[in-house]
Amino acid sequence: MAIYKTPGVYIEEIPKFPPSIAAVETAIPAFIGYTQKADKIKPSDLINLPTKIGSIAEYEAYFGVGADPTVSNVSLDDSKNFKSAVIGNIFFMYDSLRLFYANGGGDCYIVSTGLYDTAGKAAGDFTGTGKGIDALVKVDEPTILVFPDNSLLTTGSDFYSVYDAALDQCGKLMDRVGLFHVKEADPKGSEFRSGSGIKDLKYGMTYSPWLEVNFPKNISYRSFKNVITVGATNFKLADLTDDVAIKALVAEYEQVIADIDVINTASAALANPSKTLRDQLTALEGAYLAAKTVANFMPLVNFLFEAARKIDVMVGAGVGSVSNADIKTKLKTLISSTLKALYTTLISYDKELAAKVSGGSYSVQFSTGTVPSAAEWSTIFGAGSPAASAVIPATAVTDASKMDSVLPLLKTLFDQINSAWLTSVVGVAQKSETQKHEGLSSTFPLYKTILTGIQNTNTTVPPSGAVAGIYAYVDRTRGVWKAPANVSISGCIGPKNTFTASELDNLNIDPNSGKSINAIRSFTGKGTLVFGARTLAGNDNEWRYVS
Repeated sequence: MAIYKTPGVYIEEIPKFPPSIAAVETAIPAFIGYTQKADKIKPSDLINLPTKIGSIAEYEAYFGVGADPTVSNVSLDDSKNFKSAVIGNIFFMYDSLRLFYANGGGDCYIVSTGLYDTAGKAAGDFTGTGKGIDALVKVDEPTILVFPDNSLLTTGSDFYSVYDAALDQCGKLMDRVGLFHVKEADPKGSEFRSGSGIKDLKYGMTYSPWLEVNFPKNISYRSFKNVITVGATNFKLADLTDDVAIKALVAEYEQVIADIDVINTASAALANPSKTLRDQLTALEGAYLAAKTVANFMPLVNFLFEAARKIDVMVGAGVGSVSNADIKTKLKTLISSTLKALYTTLISYDKELAAKVSGGSYSVQFSTGTVPSAAEWSTIFGAGSPAASAVIPATAVTDASKMDSVLPLLKTLFDQINSAWLTSVVGVAQKSETQKHEGLSSTFPLYKTILTGIQNTNTTVPPSGAVAGIYAYVDRTRGVWKAPANVSISGCIGPKNTFTASELDNLNIDPNSGKSINAIRSFTGKGTLVFGARTLAGNDNEWRYVS
């Protein structure tokens, strides 16, 4: 009964039913590792920003797909038949998500610690202030911390420092646990037990060994062209056939691969320090808008001309040129049919700016540096260059207003140049590579056999993603009182390693520090099962088991 401080008549309603209890998710993992991208509104804006997803499709939309596997050896027998391949993953986040959803996972959080192409692979990516683990400190919903990519940390104790930092956070917040795995080369866990600390062990669980999987792979000739061996001798693909036509096709394919590398190098140099041409234009525009000076505007114009210089080098004959005749012909056609007209317009803007911006502070950019000289440009960069345009209005009296009036026109030209670059430069080369790949697959049986052999070769992945899915599945279907053990793992071929009875005993019970390691085993007629449900506090009577 409430206590009232003023006299009067009060009515108090007494509820007939007890308060309801709402069901909440109890197994929401946060996967912390490297991703292909981390984009929502703008590039890389999701790095170290915990993001909730509900499906692998949603992951791909924000964070991309997995990195292509590395093929370090393709072994053929003396009869030139495929024998074996050695394949490895560079990053494990994407495959761990695949296993998570294959084993009943639902909602989860992703914390991208960096991108594939810029990943430093340092412990600080996971443990630094505001990064990785620390980025989750203010997010209440995640209950499990998973680290698929800490296996990439090979310096000193970096691998284990991530686990120690995770357990430290779990101990302070007391609303989450760490789901760990041993190193691939340490299935018995001896290094794990020596390398990890002893603080807050009741908040951690560790699993061994790694799992063998066979997910679809993005494999082409580029992946293995330099690692084909017969015995101890390296061979080129063209050396494995006497067919002149196939040798020629392989040579063309290698030309195309080299040309794509040339184009990618040119694209990266043009976009530097940004990732894409549009990102670089945005950066240059931002610099100009922040301080509307001639010195900040000229780089915008020069950036567009630099694209013409790059293409001019590609169609030439020196360093940086493409070698495949078909690609070179298409690039020349692009110049004459599309780019020549666009750059004629741009040169006219360039000349008008030089004439009307006061004090001669603006210098023409089209003739700066190396001037494009391919015949397809005609003489627009030389004696036949167009006259100055007349697009700056008479009302524009200041240098800033004059440049402002030209800026939208430059952006319109950029849209067309960028489209041509993506579709008719990068796109043409990639299409040519696909055509060569398909042509070689249909005419050279050995090539197709090698591709099939590589596709059928298993790769390995940490078990933590699959186990996180099992935690979510068991909690959802059986309840939180059911231990996540004696449950089959879907989506894998099996565990990489097997254990004897004595080895299982040693994994299960550690008399020194109590760091129990849960085994994953294959059983005849049952498949691959999670065989244990112990925490790292294996000697603690109260906190020994996971439930």
